[in-house]
Amino acid sequence: MSITENHATVFEKISRQLKLGSILAEPTALSGGLLHKMFRLQTTHGTYAIKLLNPNILSRPETRQNFITSERIVSALQNEVAAVPALSFHASALQQIGTDHYLVFPWTEGIMLKIHQIRPNHAYHIGEQLARIHQADLSLPVQQTADSNYSPVEWDVFQDQIRQQKLEMLEPFIAALDQIKQWDQRVTTAMTQLAGSTVLSHRDLDAKNVLWNSDVPTIIDWESAGPIHPMHDFIETALYWSLDENNQLHYPHFEAFTKGYFSTGAKLHFPIEPALSAGYAGKLGWLAYSLAKALRLEPVNEQEQQTAVQQVFETLTALKNYEALCPVIRKWWQ
Repeated sequence: MSITENHATVFEKISRQLKLGSILAEPTALSGGLLHKMFRLQTTHGTYAIKLLNPNILSRPETRQNFITSERIVSALQNEVAAVPALSFHASALQQIGTDHYLVFPWTEGIMLKIHQIRPNHAYHIGEQLARIHQADLSLPVQQTADSNYSPVEWDVFQDQIRQQKLEMLEPFIAALDQIKQWDQRVTTAMTQLAGSTVLSHRDLDAKNVLWNSDVPTIIDWESAGPIHPMHDFIETALYWSLDENNQLHYPHFEAFTKGYFSTGAKLHFPIEPALSAGYAGKLGWLAYSLAKALRLEPVNEQEQQTAVQQVFETLTALKNYEALCPVIRKWWQ
């Protein structure tokens, strides 16, 4: 995949600013998330993964500090799990050129599993890794409040905008609005119940954020790292490694994940109901983000808006699917 002339100029500036060496080949775009852009950069000094951060995301007041905090967390966890923090230059992991921000990582070899490639042994290893993260004794200046990243969304604003803009394609959101508000209220209640006990964790430990060499995992992409209740984190991560492409939950994977977690001596003496309710939070947050872009409440181009509309549909489906899974998880946990 070719890069734009603007990107090429950025990479030249990055290489000069950080003394990474001369660029040997055109940087290649890597597949990844929808928020930021990742590239492979080969220079005379080595190979790097460069994450160019979305300027719209960085414009939010809290985002810059969130990146700094997440890198402190992964750096502190390096001795507990196989993790890849960003390289630090001038005592900072977050780099800046003009108004653009980026992170530089050492290139790490490994295979990123597709959902259909995940086996129970993979789930076991991730359960083990998550437990080691939870057991780590991290003394960091981070606000450790489980509900610090969630607040109820003003969903009616999106409904009004859909009607004002006459965007009939987003009518499924309006049809589901009462249900969405119920999920949102569950999250608010659950986060209050979970506020007493937190750990600093990855918070997005799914298949796209793990590289494998044989059966050895390396955890990447820690930008979501922060405080979370361990039971909430356990349930969400177990689902990442137990669900297939058709949203079918596989007991052998769930069981293996659980065995891996408790093989370390970790304990989870918490009720499951608040953790299940908290499981709606990330999906509701992504729904709100996607709606803002689909309605052009944030700067977007045509392609980004179309992608956001598709994400609205997919997230609504994900929320309904999650609700259907909760009784199964409850039964398996007993």
